[in-house]
Amino acid sequence: MSEKVESGVSRRTVTKAMAWAVPVMAVASTVPLAAASYVPVTLTGIACKEPGNPKYYRFQVKITNDNLAAVTVTFVSLTINGLTLSTVDPGSTTVPSFTERLITVRDGTYPDSANGTATLTYSIDGVQYTTSTSFNDLPPTNGVGAGCLLRTFPFQQDTPT
Repeated sequence: MSEKVESGVSRRTVTKAMAWAVPVMAVASTVPLAAASYVPVTLTGIACKEPGNPKYYRFQVKITNDNLAAVTVTFVSLTINGLTLSTVDPGSTTVPSFTERLITVRDGTYPDSANGTATLTYSIDGVQYTTSTSFNDLPPTNGVGAGCLLRTFPFQQDTPT
């Protein structure tokens, strides 16, 4: 009996490859969607101070979620000139998928409103990150000619990405 030899890939090889491909796809689909890519969170440099004693600061934060799923950003602390005092308000925000959110965070009871540096510590999926900005001559949040772009609190604005 003679055997016919064909060049190329046999059906058996294709079937084996398909059998291995299906479990790999199933495992890959269990990875959380929010972990698929980085979610940038930045202090935009826009900030104000609330007049009076003790002092409160307001900072604008930009969060860009280009993921397929919503992501929750938890604001852990705001450190002003090396001093961390109270909790950030709001404590967290959930940003829908494919959305850029501008949100105002507030933290306070600082002894003065000196110029300096602000560092925001936040977490996403239990992992902590920081973002910083420097600030000078912050305008007050009220009064004639205050010039503060962050007068309302709380504030948030969403824009599709």
